[in-house]
Amino acid sequence: MMRTICQKAEGRKVRAAVAYAGDGATDLLPVKAGDLIVVNGSRNAIASGATSARLLRSWYEQGVLLYAHETLHAKVFVIGRTAFVGSANLSLRAHTDRTVEAAIQSTEAAVVVGAREFIDEMAANAIEVDEAWLDWADTVPVRAAGGPVLWNPDPPFEPNEPYDVWVGPEESVDWTDEEIALAQAGYRMHRVAGGRGRYGTIAISESATDASSLVQPDMVLLIRPRSVQLVRFLDRRRRGGAAMGFYRTDRDCVRRTLGEVAAALDSTPAKLRERDWARMDSSQREALRELFKLPKLPARS
Repeated sequence: MMRTICQKAEGRKVRAAVAYAGDGATDLLPVKAGDLIVVNGSRNAIASGATSARLLRSWYEQGVLLYAHETLHAKVFVIGRTAFVGSANLSLRAHTDRTVEAAIQSTEAAVVVGAREFIDEMAANAIEVDEAWLDWADTVPVRAAGGPVLWNPDPPFEPNEPYDVWVGPEESVDWTDEEIALAQAGYRMHRVAGGRGRYGTIAISESATDASSLVQPDMVLLIRPRSVQLVRFLDRRRRGGAAMGFYRTDRDCVRRTLGEVAAALDSTPAKLRERDWARMDSSQREALRELFKLPKLPARS
């Protein structure tokens, strides 16, 4: 359904009331000045990543008339003289047929008029999106439901308040195609200060029992077979329990080998690969803080 809608929208007038328009759908629907779109603009929709403030800002800058409705859950489109009423949101998964959706497509005048009137009614009962609304939406922390987080790295990568240091094994975490698209979008969006690198999203743990104790701005050392990755904890995804974090990719970030980390902890690479998740005690934390040149701040716990 969504693929058909997006294809048909090329060069035609678009009017829609669609509950969710996610960041992964940025390049899917061809819109232009004068098109009208109503979305669910509630705080929960933005915080969950279901509605993308970045996408709405892009449409706004193109001259699209946008409205934020607090409770919208419908999916109604009028493309030219064709109406679509169905179940699909404007998302990458719906566009690539990764979800089973159903819809009715009609060119009957009565149906098209009825769909258009419904969209107009939703717009009349919604808030018109303007610069002030978009500025507010940008302040809402975004946690994509069940997956990677799109964030604005503020506070910066290094902690600026008391923090704990954790060490644990990197685990394989299954991401959906839409989650991967969100992580890639975050990588494209956010540069390290100075433009010398970017921030990437990473899953810290899917099953670590101590992951629930992680809070911002804790730092995590993920142990890999031949290396370590320093990560700042960000949030937990809602399904699966995985703790999510971000890391730097610029040349100035401090990198250490598995052997160096093992030596700092009076251990061996082999033992590090086998160890379970753990919060570092005061002496271990201090050794890792010095090794990775982390800020000299007290422990959180």
